[in-house]
Amino acid sequence: MITKKDFRHIDEYLWEIPATFRPDMRVPARIYADEALLETALTERCVEQLINTATLPGIVQYALAMPDIHQGYGFPIGGVAAMRLPHGIISPGGVGYDINCGVRLMSTHLIETEISPYLGALATALYQNCPSGVGEKGSVPLRENDLEEICVKGARWALSRGFARKEEICSTPRSLAV
Repeated sequence: MITKKDFRHIDEYLWEIPATFRPDMRVPARIYADEALLETALTERCVEQLINTATLPGIVQYALAMPDIHQGYGFPIGGVAAMRLPHGIISPGGVGYDINCGVRLMSTHLIETEISPYLGALATALYQNCPSGVGEKGSVPLRENDLEEICVKGARWALSRGFARKEEICSTPRSLAV
């Protein structure tokens, strides 16, 4: 259990858990908050999530939490982390994934010069086909254990559940249909 005693009080509104707090931390974890906000944050898992963020590959200098810190699904809400290439990461959990605000992560073998002429059409197609916004339920019913299977199987999962057609799934990584 993380307590206020685990923090160094850096400034009036800045608290830090040093990188030595846990052996896997790569950088310190810092929270911008007054004492009351810090006490509130300690009642949730958001401080633990911030410490977990401080362990990510490629993280630079600090894992930060703004005064709106509260529990998310990966990063805490209000969490900020900069990542250095080539070992950095992109985490949808760090950019609004918790409230389904339309943030999606997709990998492709396309290069910028191939896709740049189609960015407008691509953005329109994504907006029309990807649900976004706040809400508890989407058009695709999911069970709690579906997420891991989706991450492993990707488009094959959607295909096996009838949420996609074989002809909609790109057969070559360089194709782009918008």
